[in-house]
Amino acid sequence: MHVGLAYAVGCVGMLLEWRAYLMRSGDGFRQWSALSALVWSLMYCLLGAWTAAITMGVTAVRTIASRWLTNYAYKHYFVIGFVLIFAVITTLSWQGMSSLLPAFAVINTTLAVFYLPNHIMRIGLLLSSFAWIANDIVWLAWPALGAECVATCLNIYTIHNLLKRD
Repeated sequence: MHVGLAYAVGCVGMLLEWRAYLMRSGDGFRQWSALSALVWSLMYCLLGAWTAAITMGVTAVRTIASRWLTNYAYKHYFVIGFVLIFAVITTLSWQGMSSLLPAFAVINTTLAVFYLPNHIMRIGLLLSSFAWIANDIVWLAWPALGAECVATCLNIYTIHNLLKRD
């Protein structure tokens, strides 16, 4: 029962993330992406995958903080804090060199959402997507691979539209 519910919740999280990538504004992207991370955190809780649940919870907080923090000095402190949190999570859940792929993805995304303007942020997020795709291939996580490939295509579509507009 919990597994079916967990995967249904995960599908909602996936749809929310796809919605995020279609948002033209950086703030809209951050809002929908944070909501998606919260939903995925719930999914991982239902599955008993506590490290993933914590990672997604921290991801949600990070993404919302990147939207609301305007003081540049505070941004640095928050970025350092989130990078350290993700480094600790990676260290505690180390499963070999492949653990560097999600670590790179979450740290790169942290830097992108805090420091880069919208269209450049989206390009930076492509690097994170490629790391997630590689991670999904390593772990043979085919549903996650499919979802990340769709998210990457949606991001490229939005980047194209943002650059065409400029």
